[in-house]
Amino acid sequence: MRRAGPIPVLLATALLAPVAAVGATAGSSLGRAPRGRRGQGESAPSIPPGSSRPLYRISGCRSTGEAAYRSGPPRREVAIGFDDGPAPDTPAFVRMLEAARARVTFFMIGEHVTAGYRRVLLRELRDGDVLGDHTFTHPNLDTVSNVREQLQRTIGVIRSLTGYTPCVFRPPYGDYDASVLKAAGALGLATVLWDVDPVDWAQPPVQTIVSRVLAQVQPGSIIVSHDGGGPRGNTLAAYPLIIAALRRRGLRIVTIPELLGFRPVYVRCSKLCDGLGLPRAKLPRNALVARAP
Repeated sequence: MRRAGPIPVLLATALLAPVAAVGATAGSSLGRAPRGRRGQGESAPSIPPGSSRPLYRISGCRSTGEAAYRSGPPRREVAIGFDDGPAPDTPAFVRMLEAARARVTFFMIGEHVTAGYRRVLLRELRDGDVLGDHTFTHPNLDTVSNVREQLQRTIGVIRSLTGYTPCVFRPPYGDYDASVLKAAGALGLATVLWDVDPVDWAQPPVQTIVSRVLAQVQPGSIIVSHDGGGPRGNTLAAYPLIIAALRRRGLRIVTIPELLGFRPVYVRCSKLCDGLGLPRAKLPRNALVARAP
């Protein structure tokens, strides 16, 4: 079982200011996803067979900042990051999020990203979820010498299976230092921590997970939880309750790049849309359109 580290001290304010560059304490395949979680809740358009209208698919995002983020600006938005997948429980998390009409960020361990999970990852992208880097083998990055390799190999396997290049990275256990930040930034990755931790890696009861999240969360929070690293049935059962409670508080659930103001990147696709294609008029207002590699 992988441990996410102790609960960090809850910040008094959730400003977008990065934290200091010091050590922090901080498959089965699925069918086509139901529509309705793409972008700002828009469904994928129906494109007639043989249509010549150009389509664009999500290919990544453009991050900013040279230090680690614990939270976003204090707007009435929160973001959820699930770590340590893809894993046997990940397809059930995808179905749960579809039913809740919520979008999240999945921070994935590169050695787990195998061809057997390709359909699951594409389904996440169709739903509007974000794929993030969680290193290749989940080491403590402030004690290893191959930080760049850990990040770059994970980027490579995600991109090879999905055509998507991550722009956010979460260090295992929340441990990082200035050299880790520099290596991540050089690869186009923003380092993302959290300010809400229910310690779900220890498999506490469902209601404990719920109450811990709701006691810590505030506008702009980033919540850490896990879809991998062990049995995650309690986390899976807790999140419909958490999502409903957050919405009752008037909080909108967004992805981590959205919370931090990072721009999505799209490329024109032809035969390789993988069900992700959108006409240009349907792209998010802040989208960047890049040339296909």
